[in-house]
Amino acid sequence: MCGISGLHHKLSSPTPSGESILQQMNETLLHRGPDGGGLQWFTDNDFGLAHRRLSIIDLSAAAAQPMHSNGRYWLSFNGEIYNYLELRTELLALGARFQSASDAEVLLQAYVYWGTDCLKRFNGMWAFAIFDAEKQSLFCARDPYGVKPFYYLDNTAHFGFASEIKALLKIPSYKVVANRTALLDYFANSKIERQEEGFFKGIKELQPGHTLQYQLASRTCEVKRYYNPSAGKDTTSAPNLRQTLEDAVSLRLRADVPLGFCLSGGLDSSTLLYLAAQIRQKTSVSALSSGLHAFTAVHDSPLDESAWAAQMIAHTNATWHTAELNSTQLLEALPQLIYHQDIPLLSTSTFAQSSVMQSAAEQGIKILIDGQGGDELFAGYQVFYPTFFKELFWSGKWRRFVKEWQQLGNAPSSKKYIVKEWSKDLLSLLPQALQKRIWRAGQATNAYLTADGFVVRKRFSKLQDHLAYYCQVNELKSLLRWEDRCSMQYSIESRTPFADDSQLMHEASALEATDLIHNGWSKFKLRAALDGDLPPSISWRRDKKGFSVPESQWLMETANYWQEQIRSKAQLDKSELIDKALLLESLPRIFSSTAFANEQNFVFRYVSYLIWIEQFNISDFH
Repeated sequence: MCGISGLHHKLSSPTPSGESILQQMNETLLHRGPDGGGLQWFTDNDFGLAHRRLSIIDLSAAAAQPMHSNGRYWLSFNGEIYNYLELRTELLALGARFQSASDAEVLLQAYVYWGTDCLKRFNGMWAFAIFDAEKQSLFCARDPYGVKPFYYLDNTAHFGFASEIKALLKIPSYKVVANRTALLDYFANSKIERQEEGFFKGIKELQPGHTLQYQLASRTCEVKRYYNPSAGKDTTSAPNLRQTLEDAVSLRLRADVPLGFCLSGGLDSSTLLYLAAQIRQKTSVSALSSGLHAFTAVHDSPLDESAWAAQMIAHTNATWHTAELNSTQLLEALPQLIYHQDIPLLSTSTFAQSSVMQSAAEQGIKILIDGQGGDELFAGYQVFYPTFFKELFWSGKWRRFVKEWQQLGNAPSSKKYIVKEWSKDLLSLLPQALQKRIWRAGQATNAYLTADGFVVRKRFSKLQDHLAYYCQVNELKSLLRWEDRCSMQYSIESRTPFADDSQLMHEASALEATDLIHNGWSKFKLRAALDGDLPPSISWRRDKKGFSVPESQWLMETANYWQEQIRSKAQLDKSELIDKALLLESLPRIFSSTAFANEQNFVFRYVSYLIWIEQFNISDFH
């Protein structure tokens, strides 16, 4: 896990030099790689690659980057190729020679020998750039679900890329401008980075499962999709799924530094901790030589999940580390959180996630394995239930429909919610002008918007199509984004088997709807795979809280802070998207009761946004 950047200095002006700009970009990413840094500048090409290193596999200088093969191919890589040992064996048979024991060099040699087809062979997470000095071309790629970040800009003076937006802001030809389209989506729909161009106008995100090819001579940039998932042919049995899960965890225990686990008390994180405990009993794992270490965020509220986490600690004999959180800590952490995220926050749960990472760093842990992605692969959210019942109905499985309807007591959903979502599907068939009026009146926070943030509703009739959308378009990518910045804020590598194991993703996409949701149970196949291994209270837990924190409680406890922030900073907002007068007038009512939790979250987002404007010195909005 590292920080990567690169720059093509297109203009002949010597001041500032391209190399000095790239050096600044690289220094900005110090938190992503405090163990070392490197920069390779190609003077004849006015191009360079830079790297910040977080040493995880092969801690020696031989694994430093930028790394080259025969002086022609140069690599800057962020991520992990978990099956690098198997690929290394294949490449040795083909004649490849290695100077290190790193997965980075395996990636580089895989490109040398297999070209872009190497992407089909990787099991892991990645964002990387390989410069071919002979052809003067740059090849970049991002993993299928977007676990690792990659941003770039291309203007008349510079082409540049980096792991984080803040590094690109060091390029002098870039003028910081806020993107009103992205901001409106943020305020109206609580969504981030749904388009290539996010919160910063002119800075684009390379989408998951895509490659970027940049030619220095012609100064052309071409982006292509390379990942097109295909489902497996056979439905996976629970025992086979369990083996696939164990294999995925086993690969992610490969490291030369201490490793720990995020533990929420839910099914996904509990599964990963349990499987690691089983693997450790059967074989020596150097990354777990000091034992199993699990990290949980706890707080004084009904949403606290530490009672479930405690059951898994007892079940696995892991060492438990808890980060006790409160509203005062949130206020102290907020400015740095926003800086490291590069964008405004959506909710206070990001603070909890960041605190878990901080707790691990304080214990000397450099890797955390997390359950992110399990809900998207195995249908863990209530949003999937309306689609599930539609699929049953339209495929003629009416008896199953009735049976499942009667078993919704086992689900993290309800009949009321499902009917409401079906109603929204019907409303989406109306003329858009009428839909917009209904949308406008649909939630209280819309009253504070001065622009139309309506987005055409997507309808799904098959559960796997719905899951694929969540995994491959934006929803999972957004969650992985928060996780990446939270972990890298404390120089922690986060590993997410559910979101980056190629075999697990392949098998999950083959499951029938009734394997995913069965007798009302969400994630049924995953539950069945671990039945008898986990405590029944965990494997057959009905409620779904996610990464929950008592947001409304915390915001009301610190109401004065949020109101003062708006009063003192609202003049910074030149977007003209928010009715600031109405918001200011409504603040006393908003903080009078937890009944206004949605509006309280809107206030939290608006304050995050104002701090973001101040931190990044934003004055233009387009």
